[in-house]
Amino acid sequence: MIKLNKTLGMAAAIMLMMGSFAFSATAAHHENPCNPCAMKHANPCDMKDMHKKHANPCNPCGMKKHANPCNPCGMNPCGDAGNTPIRKHAFDNFQQAAAAGKKMWSDESLGTAGVSCKSCHADYELLNLDKNQNFPHYVEMVGDVVTLDQMINYCMLNPMKGKQFDRNSKDLTAMAAYFRAYRMQYLRANRK
Repeated sequence: MIKLNKTLGMAAAIMLMMGSFAFSATAAHHENPCNPCAMKHANPCDMKDMHKKHANPCNPCGMKKHANPCNPCGMNPCGDAGNTPIRKHAFDNFQQAAAAGKKMWSDESLGTAGVSCKSCHADYELLNLDKNQNFPHYVEMVGDVVTLDQMINYCMLNPMKGKQFDRNSKDLTAMAAYFRAYRMQYLRANRK
């Protein structure tokens, strides 16, 4: 019985290898030349100068001074049509977004309850920043795991009795940017 199991196991291994060979031979006809995983070398980033003639010109690890035309991050997938923006241009940099968010942090007119973000979160209160948690995480007040954007909108709807921000809005981006800046300031001040 043991001999039969070994024989069956070996036969299965041989069939799997043959199937893998047949699959890779078929796949080779349809390989993406820009796929670094399709290269014959084990790790495309380990190739030495002597292998340059065999190097994949589309390997993102091999980029030096010149842009790699096959790098998916450098491609314009829409061609001349350009990309579809999520909104009208809002900020030129993070500092602009955080500055706009800082103004909103103290703005009681964002809701109808007569409070602002600062009313509950002055001097880093009630943010649990000492836990050093990144979003998404569980928030007791919400009773769920939420993203930062969801938490901002929860506060807009509930304590502030206002309207939630559109997910692609300039306002939501500004509030999220300021929260990040506020959190980083806290972490720097309380570095242990």
